[in-house]
Amino acid sequence: MTLLAVEGLTVRYGEIEAVHGLSLAVEPGEVVTLLGANGAGKSTTLKAISGLLEPAAGEIVFDGRSITALGPEQVVRLGIALVPEGRRLFPGLSARENIMLGASNRGRIAKATLVTESDEMFDLFPDIRPFADALGWTLSGGQQQMVAVARGLMAQPRLLLLDEPSLGLAPVIVQKVFAIIDEIRRRGTTVLLVEQNARMALSVADRGYVLETGRLALAGKPADLWGNDEVRAAYLGGRIGKDD
Repeated sequence: MTLLAVEGLTVRYGEIEAVHGLSLAVEPGEVVTLLGANGAGKSTTLKAISGLLEPAAGEIVFDGRSITALGPEQVVRLGIALVPEGRRLFPGLSARENIMLGASNRGRIAKATLVTESDEMFDLFPDIRPFADALGWTLSGGQQQMVAVARGLMAQPRLLLLDEPSLGLAPVIVQKVFAIIDEIRRRGTTVLLVEQNARMALSVADRGYVLETGRLALAGKPADLWGNDEVRAAYLGGRIGKDD
């Protein structure tokens, strides 16, 4: 069964239509990427799926159940976690505390269990283990991004939505982030990835969708998308700009 199906999704900001009639699907165990230029509607799509924005039309189905009208708390309880653009850590909490907050959708959990699970996140993200007790505001951009992804995984999602995980990071850190995305998929979590770095996104994705001003322009396997000269020049040229 398809894990996520988006059918005819339309999302508006007032009179502005940011996404129009978008349809896409994500199968269990896949990494699927959404690509496109600045303002294409990529981040808006993730926000609609996660319940942060109410669609004007269309339907979002997760694991056979419509979630179109659900709010973000209900969506995350069903197994969808969003790692938003900009990381959005709590600056006055430690890295470990920020990570443990990701389990809040799972009800009351013993502190010892949370510590054990956060230790497992540090195993997945060894670069931030030495900073477990460091406050969020003292971490570098790359460290903050790893904490944000670890926090999302603490929700034990079946589908992880990643919004621009490489934004503002040095190339060496980008490589590490995408290695982690590949490992997340290997461990069984499905990923829907919005990313400005088309080359890196396509290197880990099973399939890709290209959006243009809120509409689906193209879809296909990474090799087909990257191998198309017109596609690469129009939508995927180098690093794509910041989304809406």
